Amino acid sequence: MLWGRLIWLPLVLLACLSLSYVTVPAMAQQAELTKDSIAELSDEQVRRLLLEKLSGETGRQTAGHSDDYHPAVIAFRLQRAFGTVQERASEVFGTLSEYPAIPGRAWTSLTGNREYGSFARFLWVLLIAVAGGMAAELVLRGRFVAIENDIAARDRVSMGAKVGAAFGVFMTRIARALLFIAVATAIYFVLAEDEARDRTVFIFYLSAIAVIRFVSAAAYSYFSPAHSAIRIPLFADAGAIRLYWTIMATVVFGAFGFFTCALFGTLGIVGDVHTLLLISVGAMTTLLLSASVFLNRASIANDICPASMDTRRVRNLCARVYPHLLWVFIIVLFIALVTAAFLGYTPRFGAALFTIAIGLVWPGLDAALEREAALRSEDNDQVAAAFMRVARLAVICLLVFLLAAAWRVDFFAMAGAGIGEQIAGALLQVAVTLFVAYGVWQMIRIWIDRKIAEEDAERAAEHGGEPGEMEMGGTGLSRIRTLLPLIKRSIQLTLGIIAVMITLSSMGVNIGPILAGAGVIGLAIGFGSQTLVRDIVSGIFFLIDDAFRLGEYVELGDVRGSVEQISIRSMRLRHHRGAVHTVPFGEIKTLTNHSRDWAIMKLKFRVPFDTDVDRVRKILKQVGQQMLENPDIAEDFIQPFKSQGAVEVDDYGFVISTKFMSKPGKQFLIRRYVFAAVQDAFDEYGIEFARPRLNVTVEDEEDDDDNDKGANSPRSAREKARADAAAAAAAGKIAVQEPAAE
Repeated sequence: MLWGRLIWLPLVLLACLSLSYVTVPAMAQQAELTKDSIAELSDEQVRRLLLEKLSGETGRQTAGHSDDYHPAVIAFRLQRAFGTVQERASEVFGTLSEYPAIPGRAWTSLTGNREYGSFARFLWVLLIAVAGGMAAELVLRGRFVAIENDIAARDRVSMGAKVGAAFGVFMTRIARALLFIAVATAIYFVLAEDEARDRTVFIFYLSAIAVIRFVSAAAYSYFSPAHSAIRIPLFADAGAIRLYWTIMATVVFGAFGFFTCALFGTLGIVGDVHTLLLISVGAMTTLLLSASVFLNRASIANDICPASMDTRRVRNLCARVYPHLLWVFIIVLFIALVTAAFLGYTPRFGAALFTIAIGLVWPGLDAALEREAALRSEDNDQVAAAFMRVARLAVICLLVFLLAAAWRVDFFAMAGAGIGEQIAGALLQVAVTLFVAYGVWQMIRIWIDRKIAEEDAERAAEHGGEPGEMEMGGTGLSRIRTLLPLIKRSIQLTLGIIAVMITLSSMGVNIGPILAGAGVIGLAIGFGSQTLVRDIVSGIFFLIDDAFRLGEYVELGDVRGSVEQISIRSMRLRHHRGAVHTVPFGEIKTLTNHSRDWAIMKLKFRVPFDTDVDRVRKILKQVGQQMLENPDIAEDFIQPFKSQGAVEVDDYGFVISTKFMSKPGKQFLIRRYVFAAVQDAFDEYGIEFARPRLNVTVEDEEDDDDNDKGANSPRSAREKARADAAAAAAAGKIAVQEPAAE
């Protein structure tokens, strides 16, 4: 879900920030103190470090005391921290009057105590070194551009192909940067004098150029402003170009600004005025970054959740809100860094920039992986889709550890507080558990889904992919196809429970009582829900006995239908008229399967008494041979259509019985062909079907009166009346004795 992708990142960043500045202040400051020159610290900073070290020792000795978490103690500490921040802010911003003099002081320190013309020579050498590096790069620029265009010109559709192409472009640009740095460095050290200050200036600004070039290579390969075919995020050309150049403007200013601050520190610009200089550069860099995110908010939001590809309102809303959260977070993070600096900690601007870069790139990368997984699923490439899902999880875990490393969060160093080792071990075990469980589940799911697809394809090829026109279902699915969905759900549930138990155990939760409680609850359910247990056990044995399969037509007493779904305690039947029956396994007493192995269909035909029965048998045998030659139904016969001779004699003629054996469910289709073929054969050989007949005899009464023989005579009236009565009786007889259709 996008909520999770957008919410977890600020939480992780705040956790890293708090852990890096709050959890181990004494150890962190001690580590920084060994790296920085003590001479660069003011007397006030030294006193503050000593006091905090003493208070840290006292705090560790009294760790775990209940008063540490008292609201009054917390409020007092917050008030003291606020006072410290206010005091330090006054001291730092109080040096604002010295701010204009910083360039002059740095210039004096850089050019003082030199031979005449040495600094001008340094500037010329620096210019020649930079120009030489640019010339060397320019000579091979055509070759580099040709390689880059060749990489970008190929069709890149899949995520893997785009990543490979982006990596190729990245390495090409890195090679250009390394060529520039190598040539410039070689020229400088050949021509420059052995002056430490000049060498420091060259290394600092060459480092700034290297940072700019490396960041440019990474940003260019990811955003691909000139090559939309290999662009990983869903940016339009204009959006990619604008985002790339606004970010590079920020990087250029930040790199030169921070390296200039570092250079000023080596030139003697230290103390509060140096802190103010760092804050000024950081504030400007923060504003540029925030402006870059704000100006490109539409492109970032569309990359996370394209409006044309996802219409869910919540997801779209989250994507639209995230850029605003990001640029606000950049400002809040800078304020947090400044506050940490005022509290006496070393502000980690590099970690902050790395964090912002992750916040800018990762949601789009995660969305690209999600889109690629969906595309692979549509192409039925389940292995690649599973790999993309696992890659998303791997990226999340990797970024968490990279953020912790960037903020110098040493979980093992927190062991003195009693939680470091537990947290580090828990994180490692949880990560491994999630990877193993998710990987195993993906492999099992892919195998089961492929097997189900194969079984369905075989059934579709065998039965034409269309349901048979039948009153009872035909052959059901295979036994393994019936059991695979149940096995899939069971494995998913088992892996989920195991992963949750291992995760809880890794976090220090005693799972023994949970397992014992689950056993007691299961026992209670077993005794209190005997019907449920009976249903489950009965279903297991029905499946072991292979009594039914999905798609088969079964009869359970008064209930019948095709098996549509099977759960652990019941089965769902679809009646041939559409009704759905849900039957618990424990309620099944007798199960009749109409779709297993074969089916026999018996048909009866009536012929008059004067028909040659032996001739009829031969004709029906000939019809059976014709049925075996019919391509529509020939493969469905197991035994051919044949006559069983005259089996009955009724009032109208002989009853000829016939039968055939076919595949389950095909007997109704074959019956239609048989009726048509028998009718054509009887017509061809002049054999009629027996029809109900009734002979009515009317006796004439003698009348000597010749005058009564007229049309209107009483005798004619009596004859007409008797004829009508006989006809009515015959009609009633036929209505009563006419047999029902088979």
